[in-house]
Amino acid sequence: MNKKPLVMGVAAHCDDIEFLFAGTLLKYHEKYGYEVCYVESTNNMSGAWAVNAEDEPQLPPGNYKREKCQMRSGRFYYNVPWFIEMPQRKKEAADAAAVFGTEPVFLDYPQRHYRDENLKSVHLCFGSPRPECIPESTLTIVTAHDSAAEVAKVADLILKEDPEVIITHAPVDYTEEHTATSHLVRKAFLAAKEKGYDGSLVFVHPVTSGEYGAFFDQFDTFIDMTGFEKKKLDVLRKHACQVPYPELLDIEDVPRGRRCGVGAAELYYVFELSKTRTGILTEELKQNYRRVTTDR
Repeated sequence: MNKKPLVMGVAAHCDDIEFLFAGTLLKYHEKYGYEVCYVESTNNMSGAWAVNAEDEPQLPPGNYKREKCQMRSGRFYYNVPWFIEMPQRKKEAADAAAVFGTEPVFLDYPQRHYRDENLKSVHLCFGSPRPECIPESTLTIVTAHDSAAEVAKVADLILKEDPEVIITHAPVDYTEEHTATSHLVRKAFLAAKEKGYDGSLVFVHPVTSGEYGAFFDQFDTFIDMTGFEKKKLDVLRKHACQVPYPELLDIEDVPRGRRCGVGAAELYYVFELSKTRTGILTEELKQNYRRVTTDR
């Protein structure tokens, strides 16, 4: 049993935690002394390497293929092979987790695609080649939640860490890897409850509702993260190969705060709030749940 209260964040990719709920973790770690269990569900072997449009690319040295690709939001992206992408993203996750006083836990479920040494995009499906880091029997993040054994592994992690609150992706999100992570955590939460776990589970609002429109722009509680906006950008900046200049992004914490009557907020949807367990984080979620649902 932890001597200090603990919050567990489970996200699919390196930088998801920072984008989605770093303000909550920063507030409760720095202000209230919460420990943080920082969990990444995928192995982070896919993606691209971002640089600001005016910068020279800071790519790792070595004899490997790379190619400049699209530009969006003032950033160029370089395609690199998985064996360059994955270790860098994991290093940056470790740098970010250190801000919360912890180290990342990598569940290492393979992403659903990767780039090989020739920069060919390969989707992991029946009969497709796998990179050497993935044994043949390993399930990808997209299907891991269908395995009772994999759900049990995550449930065991929940029971071991005993978090007061678990935060993960919404069950409807813009990428299947976020959605599948949500399913995995939800099932593990229910399995852990059967063995005596009595914490809470909340889903974080996606980065933007623009992918789905107003129908999915739903939340029923929030965390007031006023005063932690700059620190959130600073910890997001640790993910330099993905977010070299986070201040250029349209992060919605301040307008969301206005919707909640505070300076800045991260929005959540309650799956279950514990009826028996108390804690400052649980109480803020409950208080704001009553506030939001009463207003409706």
